[in-house]
Amino acid sequence: MQQYANINIGTEQPENYRKFHNHIVFQTIDDIKEFYEFLSRNDSSTTLMVARGLMNYNYEIYLSISNTLDSIKQLLTLGRINDAFSLIRKYNDAVIMHIYSLIISENEEKLFFDDDYCPYNNIVDKWVCGNKFLIEKGEHKNKDKAYLSEIMKRDKCLFNLIFNKKTNKDYGESRGFGDDNLHYNYWNAFRLNNPKIICYPISISLLVEADKAIKLLFSIHFSYITLLKPESMVSYDYCNDALDEDESINEDAKNYAASIACEIFEKYVMTYDVKLAEYLANCTFLKFRY
Repeated sequence: MQQYANINIGTEQPENYRKFHNHIVFQTIDDIKEFYEFLSRNDSSTTLMVARGLMNYNYEIYLSISNTLDSIKQLLTLGRINDAFSLIRKYNDAVIMHIYSLIISENEEKLFFDDDYCPYNNIVDKWVCGNKFLIEKGEHKNKDKAYLSEIMKRDKCLFNLIFNKKTNKDYGESRGFGDDNLHYNYWNAFRLNNPKIICYPISISLLVEADKAIKLLFSIHFSYITLLKPESMVSYDYCNDALDEDESINEDAKNYAASIACEIFEKYVMTYDVKLAEYLANCTFLKFRY
């Protein structure tokens, strides 16, 4: 992303306005946003909230991410590209923290029947209650590396497929560019927030970067939801239709992924990396094709 540190925005081209607003990134955001909204409705899992009863914290996370993507789309549409990349950086954090929280929850569940287990020490519950950071300040110099280290331990094969040499470079550059826009590391970050930039060719290059970053982050998130929360993508339509028609239910029906999950899997994960898609299909009970 260093090329945007000292950008020369070039000559204004009126036809660039149409190219800008017809860019694929807007469809990408709509598709992914719709998928998160589906997850917020379909994920019925709950976590024990001490003194507060049961709560589905995943619902809040999916809904929040969906709204962040909507904000990114609105900002891009208005030509406030600096603000949009700041929120893409926020999307990055949301994805990594959610994956980490799912791993912590999974570890807590394994301890549930141990004699020494105490629900009052549940890290995720304390986090949701506002009593604890997922990783405490000062506990690690670099929280992102700490999160990624734990994510790698959960499934090294999946981690290596996602964070391969090329992807790790793309992830680092995307995160760095988000930091640059968030903290105004370069003077040109101010220029990227001027709506007039839409009429300049540089704006299309920036949309390409935004699209690449969003697809990368979504592929990471989708992969770990498949690994850690596959039940959140199960389709209940087939079973409900069969019950309505008083028909017998196919034994495999409980493993069918919802149609929107299948479409997203083929449209974004398979096109992103076929090897990753094959690994996910083999590490879950979910059937993305049936």
